[in-house]
Amino acid sequence: MIDEKIAKTPVTGSVEQVMTELVRSASVNAVFGQPVEREGATIIPCSEIAVGLGLGSGAGPVDERGNSTGGGSGAGGGSRGRPVAVIVVTRDGVRVEPILDLTKVALAGLTTGAFMLLWLGRLTGLGRKGKGPSFTQLEKAIKA
Repeated sequence: MIDEKIAKTPVTGSVEQVMTELVRSASVNAVFGQPVEREGATIIPCSEIAVGLGLGSGAGPVDERGNSTGGGSGAGGGSRGRPVAVIVVTRDGVRVEPILDLTKVALAGLTTGAFMLLWLGRLTGLGRKGKGPSFTQLEKAIKA
């Protein structure tokens, strides 16, 4: 149950206002943009929206008169959006054209390559004198 004193603080009102705005921003209009008509085609932009929010509150000890001697509260949040695709509607049909994020593709490729090199080094005993597996052991590991 929420303490009556805490429920009526200005901070609580601010948090409620922030949450209301966050819920309002996560609407279908934030994900699908306004359709644009060009050369007989209707183009609808599509986005990905992410919202995060954190809240905290605290209260100090109560003095001999029953009044709280301290307390605090806070909140933080954020949101981000990025384009992910466009929907193209023509007389011939409807198609979805994804928007490729080349940075993510490059990072995924680099991460995969580094992971493979590390495991290859571990398999071959790279960096350990005379402790690497034989070619026969490597063949068995690959076939397994």
